[in-house]
Amino acid sequence: MMDALFRLTIFLLFTLATMQRIMAAPAPPSVPPLPALSAPPAAAAANWPGWGGIEKLFVFGASYTATGFHWLEEQPSPQHPLGNHLRGTTSSNGPNFITYLTTTFNASQILTYNFAYPGAQLDYDATAAHKTEPMPRNDMKAQVNHGFEPSYTRRLHPPYATWSGGSTLFISFFGINDIQAYYDRHHPFSPVAAAETTDRAMASYAARLDTLYRTGARNFLLVNSPPMDQMPFFTLNATRTGYGPDSLTPAIRAARRAAVKETVALWNARFPSLVAGFKQQHPDATLFWYDAHALFSDMLSQPAVTDGYTGTYGLRPITHLTRSCEWYTKLDGKGNDMYLGADDLDDPRCGGSVGSYFWLNGLHVTWPVHKVMAGRMAEGLRRGGAVGGRLR
Repeated sequence: MMDALFRLTIFLLFTLATMQRIMAAPAPPSVPPLPALSAPPAAAAANWPGWGGIEKLFVFGASYTATGFHWLEEQPSPQHPLGNHLRGTTSSNGPNFITYLTTTFNASQILTYNFAYPGAQLDYDATAAHKTEPMPRNDMKAQVNHGFEPSYTRRLHPPYATWSGGSTLFISFFGINDIQAYYDRHHPFSPVAAAETTDRAMASYAARLDTLYRTGARNFLLVNSPPMDQMPFFTLNATRTGYGPDSLTPAIRAARRAAVKETVALWNARFPSLVAGFKQQHPDATLFWYDAHALFSDMLSQPAVTDGYTGTYGLRPITHLTRSCEWYTKLDGKGNDMYLGADDLDDPRCGGSVGSYFWLNGLHVTWPVHKVMAGRMAEGLRRGGAVGGRLR
């Protein structure tokens, strides 16, 4: 009996030490500058099954992407393809683009494992965010290293779910919180500092993609930053709950929008070379990137285009493109957006239903915009074949 207890004690101590070493592992070294965009190699065809061949999604991101899933709770199943998908945890007042890709625009049965967390950035260390306060470990580095890798690979124990690189798509959507955090910390705006911060973030992005590749991932979809200078937070002083007194002069507000616009441009300009560099290192991988900036810009600047998109996906026209309505930003007792998600939600104080608004609040879009984005993504993936590259 004592011998068995001794062996059990040794095993537990060894397991604890292994976990501590993994959690304390240093960040991967920075990667060199990525090369210019080049044509993807034909070898990628071997692992891209077409959109209809995708069976699982592993998802990383922030509030635009989160569905409330936690990997230690109920796992996705055919009956519940999003797993422990919690009401009230999307930022869209309804389903988001991940929900629509899983349950509406899917071409096969898809199970989705979503590690996205509201407020997350790519890498808090790389972007020097929250240095004066304890850093929340919900960035992409944590989502991959502490969420996905221990639970869905064989690094520590049999995974919670088996998956094949050839039938799984890895989706990531970062940038909004990274860019806002940079803006909040740098006054006056410095293009040089913004470029340096962006390069550090992209080096971390490449390292995370490389980590996923080493676990067996072969198919990727990245999403770039939407036009943040068009968000009511930057144009009209909107918050999550309404519009506060605007203490900014027109000149300061214009400078604020210009700085955010330039930072978004720096971020998005790195995407083609990020994709090309990854493909050069991993010729058997297929990497798509979705141009959310182009979609949002088209919808916000060309009402006819917006009507075409909404009509295609069976939505009512989106007629409010510049403001949100505070009465549709309902909050629960903890300050979180409630999952209402019905286009017939129509408050007379708003002059139209929630589905007629592009923006739900100062930073987030409504569920019809997510539906259009998911529909466009799925169309691009269906016609993408083994080509990879930009989708819009």
